[in-house]
Amino acid sequence: MFRFEGVATVYFLLLALGATLAPAPRRRVLRAAAVSCSIVLCIVAASRTLPDDARVWLPHLYLVMGYWLPSMLTTAPAESRFEAWLRRHDEVWRRHVGALSPSAAGVLELAYIACFVVVPLAFVTVWTLGTAQQVERFWVAVLLSGFACYITLPWLVSRPPRLFLDGPAPRPGVASFNVSVLRTVSHQFNTFPSGHVAVATAIALAVFPVWRLAGVIFGIVAVGIAAGAAAGRYHYGIDVVVGAVVGIVAAALAAL
Repeated sequence: MFRFEGVATVYFLLLALGATLAPAPRRRVLRAAAVSCSIVLCIVAASRTLPDDARVWLPHLYLVMGYWLPSMLTTAPAESRFEAWLRRHDEVWRRHVGALSPSAAGVLELAYIACFVVVPLAFVTVWTLGTAQQVERFWVAVLLSGFACYITLPWLVSRPPRLFLDGPAPRPGVASFNVSVLRTVSHQFNTFPSGHVAVATAIALAVFPVWRLAGVIFGIVAVGIAAGAAAGRYHYGIDVVVGAVVGIVAAALAAL
């Protein structure tokens, strides 16, 4: 079994166990636990039957399923105490940051779009140019960073700040496109820390040993995603900062 398969197995087992402690209806708990256990069986079966070249593509699915499953255990209250805390702290730092120009805001919105494609692009880079060990380290970093952010969702419930600050008015240009995409591919909860920032940070650090120039480019992309997440109010500022720390720690653990 690859190390990243071990990471995924442990995550889904923890999610199955954690489901019994989640503040969710019993039907949702049983369904989430059953799905988590089924995924574990699939991971084990794949590790024993599929060739290595096929198995290294499967973490794309593990990451997506790891993102969606916690939402099965999550119910958004009118406003959780955690969400109120996030909003208070966000308002403090935003008072000290001037408003962005329309062009700067547009650039950061474009940067944020990269969060939807950065994982497959980085994987293809490492898979094409790196060794088998570097591919394994890449996925360990990505899965550790993403899962660490996703698993907290049932207990640290919050919604994206844009839902409170933007109101019903449509957002212009690229921002409107981003929101429409998120409505389709997102569960509409706010992960703490930011999974997008954590994964993008881990990716940049995992790609750097394979190809330094690409690592620098993915690092710039990660900074853009982080800035866009905060500026576009897709995440709270604390989400972004802690997400970057999680990504750094995950990449360091993957390199051990």
